[in-house]
Amino acid sequence: MNNGNNTKEIDENKMAAQTNANTLDANETCVGDESYCNMTEQEYKNMLNNYIYPKAYEWVLISTHSLVFVTGLLGNALVCVAVYRDKTMRTVTNYFIVNLALADFMVILFCLPPTVLWDVTETWFLGNVLCKVLLYFQSVSVTVSVLTLTFISLDRWYAICLPLRFKSSTGWAKVTILKIWIIALTFNAPELLVLTVVQTVPLRFQLEYLVQCMATWSETSDLVWHIFKVLFMYTIPLLLMTVAYCQIVRVLWRSNRIPGCCETASLATAEQARLVTRRKAAKMLVAVVAMFAVCYFPVHLLSVLRYTLVMEQDDAMTLLALVSHVLCYANSAINPLIYNFMSDKFRKQFRQSFCCASGSTLFVKFNSTMKRTISYTPTPLKVVSSQGLELKSSRSFH
Repeated sequence: MNNGNNTKEIDENKMAAQTNANTLDANETCVGDESYCNMTEQEYKNMLNNYIYPKAYEWVLISTHSLVFVTGLLGNALVCVAVYRDKTMRTVTNYFIVNLALADFMVILFCLPPTVLWDVTETWFLGNVLCKVLLYFQSVSVTVSVLTLTFISLDRWYAICLPLRFKSSTGWAKVTILKIWIIALTFNAPELLVLTVVQTVPLRFQLEYLVQCMATWSETSDLVWHIFKVLFMYTIPLLLMTVAYCQIVRVLWRSNRIPGCCETASLATAEQARLVTRRKAAKMLVAVVAMFAVCYFPVHLLSVLRYTLVMEQDDAMTLLALVSHVLCYANSAINPLIYNFMSDKFRKQFRQSFCCASGSTLFVKFNSTMKRTISYTPTPLKVVSSQGLELKSSRSFH
């Protein structure tokens, strides 16, 4: 009897010792709010999952990002295809536009999805290597876009305001585009060195939540870097483009003549046609620059305010970050829409690309079958097929 009581007492002592050890271990490793100290690891993980799960307004912005993702990829791909297919569109300005579309396509494809995930969950899940590579490439793409828009404005300014001093060519455009990428890759190289994954919020367990991809240099250095980028990658280029296009508009709309053109009567009609074309192109490029200025203003403002003011990470800040980021990506997706609405040549090529993409295989098969069976006139068959494909293409938009 005594042996049974002794055994029971020993077991109770072991259980008490184990409980004390667990409590001591929990006390040693517990961080943050005391109410979390009694949670198991699974309960703690469930609590974090509930915290990072998207809220109602975040689902709206996620849907918006998804629309921008599809529109941006499709639109920028069509820009490249349009210039590739139509040799008459291989002009200096369109080479720069293709470069802009290529940068926009790549940043939407590789950078938009992880950025949305990061903004919504407040966690960088992709590791240290992608932290460096993706954010670096996003900065490179923005730099390429800014420099490309700036060189487009300078090329148009020389061509319209000083036509006799500088003659650009497609060869010059290709060399300039190569230089733009070299400058962009070099200018943003410091980010490859300082970006890393940091656990900003201490957690009780070793969990990959609330991890941030951020620069490891001092806050002062980071502030100087962001101000430097705002000045040289936004403010100064925007001022240059504004001055250039103001002079272009003044030259094109103040008279019915193009500077440097002949005044003979035989060339009057051709000159007027060129004037109309250049005015349309100027309107389109001004619209592209205006959208760039509007879409990138919030993210640059937010990046400066984060270092000059004390701003806590709450729902309002998360919403503001999401809106600013979706505007940046929307700028990459909206440019092809501007080309479509304001350029007859781009609009024509976009329609042809849709028709070919949706029904070229069917048309080729039908065409080859008809050749083997009967003799026919190609023109009516092509018209009928094109009409059918256009109707199919228009339904796919709705």
